[in-house]
Amino acid sequence: MSFETVLKAAQDGDPDAQVAMGYLFFKGEGVLQDRREAARWFGLAADQGNAEAMCNLGYMRVHGAGVRADFDKAMELYRKSAELGYARAMFNLGFMYTDVEGIEQDWEKGYEWYSKAAEAGSVMGLYRVGVMLLEGRGVERDPKRAAETFQRCLDAGYPKAGYRLGTMYLEGDGVPKDADKASKFMIKAADLGSEDAMCALGKMSLTGEGMVRSDNNARKWLSKAAARGSEEAKTILEGMKR
Repeated sequence: MSFETVLKAAQDGDPDAQVAMGYLFFKGEGVLQDRREAARWFGLAADQGNAEAMCNLGYMRVHGAGVRADFDKAMELYRKSAELGYARAMFNLGFMYTDVEGIEQDWEKGYEWYSKAAEAGSVMGLYRVGVMLLEGRGVERDPKRAAETFQRCLDAGYPKAGYRLGTMYLEGDGVPKDADKASKFMIKAADLGSEDAMCALGKMSLTGEGMVRSDNNARKWLSKAAARGSEEAKTILEGMKR
């Protein structure tokens, strides 16, 4: 669909087209990047009850992108979007309560919104639920449920969950200690792109825990992790050279 077609539909009041125009100006795709203009288009769609536009405006309010930063307004927009069933807004609300400076931290509310996001199909929300179950934040610690949650995330292709599961089996935290199972989860996570899992596999190759001891195999995994930005992997590789 051409820019002119989308623009015409947006000008005629189509909220989906208005959201599309917002993204074009926010990212600067095919147009000069203009966050203020992006906010205007998202605002027009939000005024018509578009949940995605509300969530995007909330994000812009958090980061002061094209509009004045305003956490209270961001929370209001996220909440309206979440109440309309938009999973990303539910996740963002949870994140505001758990991770954003300037918002009073409330782990129970964070867990509540991550859970709602997970129920609405957010894999990131499901992963956060698993982390909070594992750490006992906002909910009673339950490593067994955490492991089950991470398994669901990994089945959905979320690499961080595989690293978490591998670590749990390495340490015997809520699951039987099993280095062989740990290595399988780590390999799956690494294949999905987790540099933490790559680094862990490198270390396991050095010790022979859960896999055959091999300096060459360790270098392979550590080099992959280092290439993806793992400082720990870089440090270990430097030590191996010495």
